Amino acid sequence: MSPDGTASDPLVLAARHGRTLTLTLNRPDRLNAVSEELYTQLAARLREGADDPEVRVVVLRGAGRAFCAGADLKAHAATERTPRQREAYARLAADVIRTIAAIGTPVVAAVHGYAIGAGAELAVAADFLVAAEDAVFSFPELHLGTYVGGGVTVRLPQLVGLARARELLFTGRRFTGAEAAAWGLAHRAVPAGELAAATVELTERLAAAAPVPTALMKAHLNHDAALAAALEAEVEALVRCMGTADWAEGVAAFAQRRPPAFGGR
Repeated sequence: MSPDGTASDPLVLAARHGRTLTLTLNRPDRLNAVSEELYTQLAARLREGADDPEVRVVVLRGAGRAFCAGADLKAHAATERTPRQREAYARLAADVIRTIAAIGTPVVAAVHGYAIGAGAELAVAADFLVAAEDAVFSFPELHLGTYVGGGVTVRLPQLVGLARARELLFTGRRFTGAEAAAWGLAHRAVPAGELAAATVELTERLAAAAPVPTALMKAHLNHDAALAAALEAEVEALVRCMGTADWAEGVAAFAQRRPPAFGGR
């Protein structure tokens, strides 16, 4: 089996429970680190759910011990990508975020364990974020020689304020689900053992609403030209960073479990 799975081992599991579609990131051996194929499958499952009139809410979660540990930097270190391939990867990630915002169905992120980098960005992109109190979030990109995505350069200041957003994005410090809820980043934080029940409670309330005005409300709340511009600017910044020696150093250092030595090149 390849690191990204096979047709019999999908990277995104889809399960219907009543009017709720649960999409589970399914790379537990890699803490659900994202890859091109995972992004592709996730966007497809999101669109399929949006096209199903019986689905009133979508839940995103992770299999195993984490929600999503971010980009698979070990895979990046082991594979030499062309500039075009790097851009394609960045645009796949942005496409998932745009899809979450564009579909009329509310999306709930149920976060446990780690939500790091791309994982945190995916959680923040959801319409609702329910977190385990001990979940661990971080935006470590600048300390890995790479760049953020998911529109967080716009969304994070809107949610937590510019000063705290600067702290989180520039320092990459880790914070808990409890802190995320206290700051307004998460809709709610609960003890880890209560995460599933809290998610069901929220999804049942969301699913009980009429679908047409729900879709209209989501569209109106998500009508943000700044977000669209940020997604494109972040893609361009990420592609630029991926072409630097510092990016290669950051990826290598992560894979070798050592501090990076950045040279500004």
